[in-house]
Amino acid sequence: MVSRRTVLAAGTLGAGAIALSARAAPRGAPSHEHDVIIVGGGFAGLTAARELKRLGQRCLILEARSRLGGRTFSTSVFGQSEDVGGQWVHWVQPHIWSEVTRYGISLVETPGAATPEKVAVLTDSGLVTQDPAENFAILQRAMRDVCAESRDLFPQPFAPKLDDRFTRLDHLSVQDRLNSLQLDPLTRAAITAYVTTNVNAAPRDAGLLDQIHWYARAGHDMERLLQACAQFKMRDGTVRLINCLRDDAGCDVELSCPVHRIEGSTSNVVAISEDGRKFSAKTMIVALPMNCWADIQWNPGIRPEKLAASRRRHAGSGFELHVLVEGNPGSYMAMAPLPNPINLLYTDKRDSRGTVMVGLGTSAVDFDLTDDEAIAREVRRLMPSAKVKAAFAYDWNADPYSKGTWCNYRPGMWTADGAAMRAQEGRIVFAGSDTADGWRGFIDGAVETGLRAARETATLLGLRLSA
Repeated sequence: MVSRRTVLAAGTLGAGAIALSARAAPRGAPSHEHDVIIVGGGFAGLTAARELKRLGQRCLILEARSRLGGRTFSTSVFGQSEDVGGQWVHWVQPHIWSEVTRYGISLVETPGAATPEKVAVLTDSGLVTQDPAENFAILQRAMRDVCAESRDLFPQPFAPKLDDRFTRLDHLSVQDRLNSLQLDPLTRAAITAYVTTNVNAAPRDAGLLDQIHWYARAGHDMERLLQACAQFKMRDGTVRLINCLRDDAGCDVELSCPVHRIEGSTSNVVAISEDGRKFSAKTMIVALPMNCWADIQWNPGIRPEKLAASRRRHAGSGFELHVLVEGNPGSYMAMAPLPNPINLLYTDKRDSRGTVMVGLGTSAVDFDLTDDEAIAREVRRLMPSAKVKAAFAYDWNADPYSKGTWCNYRPGMWTADGAAMRAQEGRIVFAGSDTADGWRGFIDGAVETGLRAARETATLLGLRLSA
């Protein structure tokens, strides 16, 4: 019998989540105590707050959830604090690696995700077991073909320059590129499962240009890309770094404070919460997932491209599933393309309780994350020997303050909406990993945009950036 707990929405405090006392402003009366309001308390917002404190600015973070961290989330899973959102970091990601170094954060390795001892691929003919080196070789060859233009398009991946070549490719989906390749059935199943996991969506819904950018960011190297995406994470969870940033920022924080309306003028900005409180400042940073921009009433309005992209949403949409299985299956990884609901299953850790396996998949409407038997059945399809003892799932698509997972632009979105999504709106600056130039969709991208937002806000405030 599987015992389990499923989290389908934000707002609860888990083990390791941050609880901060909030000082409420009088209902209906604007608070004028701050220089900068930051809407969103994830890595981007906290990074910006820390940098602005160094310039003597008083910041207020308004966070809709009852915790900080955004799309990273350290919570209790099977009695231990675990990450169920963004978590992996690597030294090819310069902004987050700087933070890891700054705060002396040690890393642990995810054994099954990047260095498995056993690999299996679910094909139309059944589960095929592979030597890890063989699996890597076919993924490497296929990914070179999927991302054939990477060196020409992205000689400097952190400073992409859009031109006619981008426009021609940006209308293509990842599926369009896969359809153009001559692949044997095993290779097609493996590479399709891999890119589906990358984009956390059906490949037809994800832009090819974004996937090529992934490859370029890792130095056009498949082994480095695998390491950057899923090998190393913070020993004490992302909450450790969130706490460090929060302490250094020294800013005021209002938790459980969803912003309903934002009003801007030539001299100040006002954020109005859902419960009617008003917060006023000289400038504002909006560090929310792009999928949530359209939930806010804007006066005056913001660029139509922002709202169009928000309503359309980026492609990333899925869940993270943790299952506790009996025994020690070793360092194992299994891959499965759609329509299988779990696209990647890997060994996360082993201890006296058994082995924790983690599964990633898209938001399949016919996969019920509250159904114990359905979870156990899908796990056994990828790992036939598995005896599931307990399960935990977090559906990020059902989270009202993210409405999806990590960002992957849809076909056409980068060239049509990308520049507008990064643009200021009067005294309002936009941040968040979804607007990053580099590792978009990763913690590194959030830190990058927090630094950028702090710089742009300082300019708005007429501050000198040099010491």
